[in-house]
Amino acid sequence: MRIISGIAKGRALKVPREVARPTTDRVRESLFGILHTVIGDSRVLDLFAGSGALGMEALSRGAMSCTFVDQNRGAVRAIEGNLKKTGLTGGKVVLREVLAYLKGDRVTYDLIFADPPYADGVSDLAADLIALEGWGRWLSEDGFLVVEREAAGELPVCDLELVQQRDYGRSRIAIYRRKS
Repeated sequence: MRIISGIAKGRALKVPREVARPTTDRVRESLFGILHTVIGDSRVLDLFAGSGALGMEALSRGAMSCTFVDQNRGAVRAIEGNLKKTGLTGGKVVLREVLAYLKGDRVTYDLIFADPPYADGVSDLAADLIALEGWGRWLSEDGFLVVEREAAGELPVCDLELVQQRDYGRSRIAIYRRKS
């Protein structure tokens, strides 16, 4: 896995073994092609950050800052190492469960990435996250939420506008915008 574009282009990223399904280069390239106009000088939040690849891609392409949140210590160590290795600045790493972090967070973001573990047959973290109330507090006006989830299944109804969704094999990328 590597940074695709920007000031850290080509730099390899360590993927912690705890991350079973990192976002592939192909998916990230397509996603950032769609979002290229909103990256510059943006405040980014990378939830369920894993290796931090999504947030680091945003930093490499000109995002002002990125907060990486993951509850796994191995993932947090990998993100810290990847930030150091790539030389990217503006990154903040938080070891915390995502929903607890959101409940206490008072910052608004221009772009939020969420790549929760896929459904285990009992719960669907992506659906639960999308359905949360509070996106008006976490997303800036016209801010975007990008969720990677399993392609199977329906997306929940929520207070956000679904802008686009694309399937890549077993993964679905859903891009939401805060309604003005």
